Amino acid sequence: MISIVFLLLNISFALFILFLTLAFVTGAPFVRSNRKAADAMIRLARIKPGMNVYDLGSGDGGLLFLAAKQGATAIGLEINPFLVLWTRIRIIVSRQQNHIFALWRNFWKADFSDADVVFVYLLPWRMETLETFLKKRCKKGTLIVSNSFIFPTLKRVETDEKAHVYSFRV
Repeated sequence: MISIVFLLLNISFALFILFLTLAFVTGAPFVRSNRKAADAMIRLARIKPGMNVYDLGSGDGGLLFLAAKQGATAIGLEINPFLVLWTRIRIIVSRQQNHIFALWRNFWKADFSDADVVFVYLLPWRMETLETFLKKRCKKGTLIVSNSFIFPTLKRVETDEKAHVYSFRV
């Protein structure tokens, strides 16, 4: 019995490492936005009730909960199933549980054409590819809010230099 439990723990750990590595290759590893940056992202997003907010690589869902508190429908697209599971557990005990969704998806293949706001926190060398991708996938006027990194050609709408958060319009 102990050997089965040990085997399951090892397999779980190996899968966790696999998904961390996969996230790094497809976008970025999980790095939680600090509170200052998260608050700036919400402020720059200017969320209003009824808006659709997507977080590409939503991690543990921190931004989803903050966006839902503003009245948005918050959808997280996350490739790591462990982080999706953790977010879904948090959703169950949340007051905004009808407005937050954590989906196990590779955002490069997902449909988020109904987004009013898109949050991103990727690696600098992925920003050019992401810009092209977002221009094709998002409707005109979608606000993109980025933690730490800027897009090569999208025009900045607003900046919070202290928090290193930038907003752009498609």
